[in-house]
Order: sequence, then structure tokens, then C-alpha cells
Amino acid sequence: MKPSTFSIFAGLVSITTAANGARNDPEGVWAEAQLSYEKFAEEFLANATTSNGSCNKRTVRTRQRWDDLSTAERLEYIRAVKCLFSLPSTTDPLAAPGAKSRVDDFVYSHINQTNFIHGSGIFLPWHRQFMWNYESALYDECGFKGTGLPYWDWFLHTDDQAGSPVFDSGPAGFGGNGLYIPHEASNDTLVDVPGPIWVDRAAGTGGGCVVDGAFADLTLNLGPVVPADTPADDPYGLKSNPRCLKRDFLQPQSSAHLTYQQAADLLETTTYDEFRAAIDQEEMHPASHKFLGADGYDWYSSPNDPVFFLLHSQVDRIWSIWQGQDYHTRKNQVGGTVTFRNIPPSAAATLETVLYMLSTGPDVLFGETVSPFEHYCYRYV
Repeated sequence: MKPSTFSIFAGLVSITTAANGARNDPEGVWAEAQLSYEKFAEEFLANATTSNGSCNKRTVRTRQRWDDLSTAERLEYIRAVKCLFSLPSTTDPLAAPGAKSRVDDFVYSHINQTNFIHGSGIFLPWHRQFMWNYESALYDECGFKGTGLPYWDWFLHTDDQAGSPVFDSGPAGFGGNGLYIPHEASNDTLVDVPGPIWVDRAAGTGGGCVVDGAFADLTLNLGPVVPADTPADDPYGLKSNPRCLKRDFLQPQSSAHLTYQQAADLLETTTYDEFRAAIDQEEMHPASHKFLGADGYDWYSSPNDPVFFLLHSQVDRIWSIWQGQDYHTRKNQVGGTVTFRNIPPSAAATLETVLYMLSTGPDVLFGETVSPFEHYCYRYV
């Protein structure tokens, strides 16, 4: 990595969590990159160089790690999320007859677009817009008073991910693992993708309902899709299927892939195509879902688990920090096609590629998502 003005901190800033034995940031590489990104964000916002001049230090949303929020801030976020679960769906019932809540609108949209927004060139921009729409719904529809969408900083808890405060069992946490029920490894294929494309995962340590935390009594409506025994007349799980939220923690996925070393490796990539393939197809993003298991691992309906949005806020944070290392070069880079692993073969993604957001908000172009500062107004700390 090219030395920066922050290289002096490389030996000093090593993020560790002694309580759970998380691995050190190798040589401070990730900490250095984060400092570089934060310095750039400060300068950008101070100069107010956005296209409309409206994004500045006063107006920017600030996304923080869940670990750093106070109990009151965590409770406020959970309140707003529960509010979205209480609001009625806006999805056409002919498209998703089982959709009942506003959150189901996000689940339906993700289900509908899954075969295009994973393993493709639009994985990162589509999910960035998806997160923005969700965050905006928290503010606009539920009066959220927080500073921004929090993120799950899994690097701090690599070797004991269940020990992250994200999974606290009290009212200010998302609850932990599901109850243990005997089960086997999962092995299924994506829906309507030629191949077949196998989705496999070892059995975890839970598998049953989440019975603690703020979402212990949560009722899900759509899905599951994959892996699941979805009825032939409902392959995308869009009919009503009320059930509990389930998790099935698989710690080896965290120990192997949600690490500072993996983050440092990502920073070695220099093009968008290299970066998005590395984070989406070389384990880090898949591993975060595999750790959660059950509803959080479902390729299609994973937004059912409220942790999904903290997970993808972290993915977007990593992309933002990578962009921040060479912002003006990297913000407009594209790569890949618009189908999962180019199956079936599809057009190359461009800045003019339309991202279909369905029930979450208006469609946008790829090029409208590339800058958290110029097209949105948020940063990570």
C-alpha cells in the first residue's frame, strides 16, 4: 500500500478487543486506511463541494459502529426499526401477497432482485441505495433521532462474534443465537438461475427461534427462499408465512473471514472490479451472512433479520473506506455484468445501468450511487 501522511500511526493504532481476543489489525493497515478516509471526509465536507452544496458538516448523517452507541441511542434505533415493522406494506399485493409490514417491502425488493444484485457489478451500488432508502424510511416514516444507520463492526469480534454488543440479549440488543435444534448442513440451489448454483453451509450451533433481545417476539411474513423447502407454487416465498426469526451462528466463518487480515487484503485491490469481486465472491460478505445462518443467511429474504441492515452498513463502510484511499479515481469506476456470476450472460454494468429499487423507493442509476457525499450525505466514523 502506498504510504500516506498517516503512516506514523501504523504502529500505534492497532484495534483490539482484549475481552474476546480479536486479532490485531496487521501493522495498523486498516486503522491507517480508516484515518485517511476520515481525513478526506472532513476536508470534503468542510469545502462543501457537492453538486448542490447541501452536504456539509451540519447536514451529514454520521454512521457509527453499534459498539460506540450509548444505551439510549441503541434503544432509539431499535424503536425506529420496530416502528417500520408496525407500518403497513406499500407493495402491490398481487406482487407479494404475503407482505404485511413496511419492512416486508424491503424483503420483497431484495427477493425480487437477488439474482442480479449478488455476484455482479451492481452488488455494491444497489445495496448502497437500499441502505439509504431504509435509513431514510427510519427518519421520514418513524421519526428516527439517531445520527445515521449504525454498522456491525465484525472486525472487533472476529474470534467471538456472538460476544458483539449487536447480539446483546437485553432490550438494547438484537438478541443472540437461535435455540439449538438438531439439523444438518444446508445444500440448495438459487432460484431460476441456470447451473445449478449450489448454496451450501455447514450446520451451526442454533437453528431455532431467537428468544432474547429486542426482536424475540418478531413475526416474519415473507420467505424463506434459499436454503428452504419452498413450495412449487411459491418459489420466491412471497405468500404469507408467519413465523419466528431464526439464527444459527457459525463461528468458524467469522474466525476465517471477518478479520483485519481480510480487510487489509481488500485494501490491496486497486480497481472496482477487483474490490467488488474480493468482498462479494471471496468470502467476506458471504461469510457475514453464513455466520448469522437461518433467516440472515437466506440469499433472498435475509433482510427479514434486522441485523441485515447493520451488516450491509458495514459492507458499504468498507467500500467507502476503499473509495476514500483514491476517491476521485475510484468513485466512478465500474466493472462486472448485471447477473449473478454472469449467469446467464448479461450486459456489462455501466454508470447508466438502472438499479431497480421496487417498493423501497425510486429507481436510480449506478452513477447516482457512487459518492456518499455528492449523491447522498453520510459518512462513517
